[in-house]
Amino acid sequence: MRPLEPPREILEMAESGEAAVKTVPAQDVAFLVHKGPHSGVQDSQLKLMRWIAENGYELMGPGIAVFHNDLITVKDEGDLITELQFPVRKKS
Repeated sequence: MRPLEPPREILEMAESGEAAVKTVPAQDVAFLVHKGPHSGVQDSQLKLMRWIAENGYELMGPGIAVFHNDLITVKDEGDLITELQFPVRKKS
């Protein structure tokens, strides 16, 4: 797996703090749903990356985390649901 450098526009937005709208193309993603505290998300990311490699896929870009709930809507960190996604393609 290769390290990814954020695109210039992303770095600029990180500095400015601005919001915008963009269209993203359809893509295949490998995903895993993590249940529990956000402190455990890194272990789940590593598990997903291992799955990608072991199942003949390769990463095609940076990962995405979808937070399906938060501590406002659940009472316990153990009930947090985070979907992790990595764009992939099947190796030839």
